[in-house]
Amino acid sequence: MGKFRVKNLKKLGSSIGSLSYEPLIPTSIFHDRELSFAETIIEYLHEQQKLKFSEIAALLNRDERNIWTLYRRANEKRSGEELKKVFASNNIFIPVSVFQDRSLSILEVVVEHLKAQNLPNAEIARLLLRSEKTIWQVASRVKEKRRGK
Repeated sequence: MGKFRVKNLKKLGSSIGSLSYEPLIPTSIFHDRELSFAETIIEYLHEQQKLKFSEIAALLNRDERNIWTLYRRANEKRSGEELKKVFASNNIFIPVSVFQDRSLSILEVVVEHLKAQNLPNAEIARLLLRSEKTIWQVASRVKEKRRGK
């Protein structure tokens, strides 16, 4: 795992104390279509990485109350089922810091990051279990939003 300095979080106005690394998000967690991308990331960080809601909020640049609400909603959707531990051998890991950008949706951030890794739409669609057309539409939205800045 890559290092993520706590002092960088403090620059963003957040402090998470003991966290001295940047968690990486495996693309395989998005294979569960039951949850939204945000719910999936929060569930993964809380249950697999054992992060507190305040730490997740700081990492994702989101309000802690929203983090708690999304986590609760994910639990309700699962209705008691345990988080599926899906780790494919072809996983690509996404640094959690890319989710700090609030100008894009979570899916847009994921697609933008994977496109920056020079992955074609077909490969991104396979990794995220979405259609190639969906990936194309999301990538187009990202380009349009970035042009507008």
